[in-house]
Amino acid sequence: MSPTSSETSPIPRLRRGVSLIVGMDDQPMLFDSDSGKYHRLGAAAAFIVNQFDGVRSLPTIIEQLPQDIDEAGARRITSLVGNLRDKSLLAGSEPTPAAPVAPTRVRRSHGRHTAQPRQPRHLKVEQPRRSGGWWLPRIIIARKYHLVVAPIVSLLQHLPARALGWVFLALAACGYTAGVMALTSLAGGPRPSATVVVTAVAIQLVSILAHESWHAIVAGYLGTPIRGLGVALMFWVIPIAYVDRTDSYRVRSRLGLTMLALAGIFSDGVVCGLEAAVAWASAGMVRQVALTLCAFQLTMLVTNLNPLTQSDGVAAAEAATGSVNLRGRSMLVLRCVVTRRPLPPALAGMRLAVRWGYFVYGLLCALLGLLAFAMSVVWIGYWIYILVKGFLL
Repeated sequence: MSPTSSETSPIPRLRRGVSLIVGMDDQPMLFDSDSGKYHRLGAAAAFIVNQFDGVRSLPTIIEQLPQDIDEAGARRITSLVGNLRDKSLLAGSEPTPAAPVAPTRVRRSHGRHTAQPRQPRHLKVEQPRRSGGWWLPRIIIARKYHLVVAPIVSLLQHLPARALGWVFLALAACGYTAGVMALTSLAGGPRPSATVVVTAVAIQLVSILAHESWHAIVAGYLGTPIRGLGVALMFWVIPIAYVDRTDSYRVRSRLGLTMLALAGIFSDGVVCGLEAAVAWASAGMVRQVALTLCAFQLTMLVTNLNPLTQSDGVAAAEAATGSVNLRGRSMLVLRCVVTRRPLPPALAGMRLAVRWGYFVYGLLCALLGLLAFAMSVVWIGYWIYILVKGFLL
């Protein structure tokens, strides 16, 4: 069988940096570590791509497939190869680099919870520094943050995952309990001064960095790369630190994904326990700062467990139950109902009760978002009024 075009005549093989992986819901994908993008494949396409051994030509591969391929099937396979080549996923179709880059040796980590048919030859994940939607722009501020947490990852990889998770959970639960007890027993008296609040906020920023760092540490422990540490601006007002965990889809274990989602909450619990201990052992301004920090940590716990936001609690629930993108699917159902558009086939095939559940959940999330937006506008207006008033007077 002769190829239909000269473009598909070379021996097909994946370009360096492109790997065939299996994502959530057993979805086969091609991961391009140069661009950081994923390309979904069907089961049949993934089977064909897995035949690219770098030795056989495309006609030979088609001829040696276990099933008989007619002329129409051969054209579809040839079209698939052409499509992959157009997307620069095959050898010989590499995009021209903007500037020469010195070769660097990158150590690959093999996570104990990952299952990848092929490992990439290098992990040079790149993406724009600014991303996200209009309501939640995201800015990457530290691409190489995985190198910062690498020593802790190397240390923890010598410990068993399940035991490590239970110990972390116990410490976090004890920490939050100690924080509640400290606030109940020691709080009271005069209101904290501005110095106490400013000091507590500065320390809390370090705690938030530790929160996100533990997401990165657990990701490294599981063998999936992170794309950097960044800041998201909810409604362009509220700053939210985050670690880009796009590649967590590589993790195949529900336990691993759950631990990845809860790592920050557990970290906050341990820190809350340390702050409660400081409050019990001190007095004066130090105690006030420690108690204020305990209040911050408990507030963050409630926020991170909020089921109506893009919280760690929702991510943990999705990981534990095996569901995918609960909030995104709910908002899609809500948009389709409001705009009277037909649902995608995957959602239209669900039971009516499940679709109603998605609709109600999406509606509650949207109402909460509108409320938060209105409060943000009022808050900005209040501070603008204070500044203008102070300037005029």
